[in-house]
Amino acid sequence: MIKYVKSGGTETLTETCEHCEEPARTLHISEITSKAEGFNGTMTIRDKDNNNFTLKKKSARIAEITASFIRKGLLSVDEAAVQKEGLKYGLRAEAMCSESIDIIAGVTQSFCYRIDNSKFLAKKFSGVSLSSSFHNESEILTDDTGSKVGVDRNGNVIRLKKYKRIDMETGVAEPDSAIKFKGPETVTWWRELKPVDQEYLIRGAQSIEGYVRRYGKEVKDMTVVARYRNRDAFIEDVNRNVVRGETSLRWLN
Repeated sequence: MIKYVKSGGTETLTETCEHCEEPARTLHISEITSKAEGFNGTMTIRDKDNNNFTLKKKSARIAEITASFIRKGLLSVDEAAVQKEGLKYGLRAEAMCSESIDIIAGVTQSFCYRIDNSKFLAKKFSGVSLSSSFHNESEILTDDTGSKVGVDRNGNVIRLKKYKRIDMETGVAEPDSAIKFKGPETVTWWRELKPVDQEYLIRGAQSIEGYVRRYGKEVKDMTVVARYRNRDAFIEDVNRNVVRGETSLRWLN
């Protein structure tokens, strides 16, 4: 949603996260303003720095920004087809408080990361609270698809392995040198494993009750791999905790 605040003679337009309602980015008046469909002249808005912004008709503006919203996961193709008269907030769709590029999937992920915020915890989506969706005990912190980082605008849990953030004000992504890793991906020897082997080790370690009891959350988010110098040391220690009825991890080729 968009909030308008006037304080000390200064007017501010702030776009807030749909879930936690915390500020996401500051808007310029031209981003929520359009000229009448029947007006064919030129209309401009000048900001405090004397920069001129040429306004477009509402239909043209929506057509222009729709692709950007779709790319960010803030609008679906079907929604765009039926919202030619206006997005949820006029010229703006819903916003999230974080945007990151999923390096592995090659897509922009928009999500709310403030998963302990009171408004996030209270909000419901399709009758289900975002809290129960994200904090559900059956939703382990890390699996072969990545580590939980937040919830998208549709209430889906977002998981990432390797990513870089996008500046919410400028829309510019961080350089590749700023790539960040989640969960076990922070460990070099782990990143060098094949995805199928990573999946096998995650499922195996998290299924061995003695190992889970021993290291708790570290196994659920798989940061436990940082305790070991390599894959073999990890497998050996996990297998020390196997009890009758559980399957030991095998030595990978």
